[in-house]
Amino acid sequence: MSEFINNAFRCIGTGRLSLALRKEYINELRYIQRTIGFKYIRGHGLFSDDIGIYQEREENGKYIIEYNFNYLDQIMDSFKTLNIKPFLELDFMPKKLASGKETVFYWKGNITPPKNNNEWVKLVQNTLKHLLKRYGNDVLE
Repeated sequence: MSEFINNAFRCIGTGRLSLALRKEYINELRYIQRTIGFKYIRGHGLFSDDIGIYQEREENGKYIIEYNFNYLDQIMDSFKTLNIKPFLELDFMPKKLASGKETVFYWKGNITPPKNNNEWVKLVQNTLKHLLKRYGNDVLE
């Protein structure tokens, strides 16, 4: 009979990624990591508005799309400090890229498809490029 290997502690789930912007959350995560230890964390809402990556504005009659990775970097820096790698979920649509207003959960995660598939692809690509540039291949294991 072979020995049972419990992989349950390799990954934990969390709520929204934006929770990792709170000091209290990171303190609790630090305690859990020190006490139990795990390798990965999986959270929701990478592209939700509270992370603020997708920015769209109108200027002189033209739509300008920009990406703001400040909050994402704070979250990933905290995870890196705690020696935790993220499982990135490409979920929930930024309000300005959404094709509709249908949401789930009390925090209103938008579940509609993108209004522009090309801009969705660019959002995903630019986010992954940013993470690779900042953290190297190690972050996207």
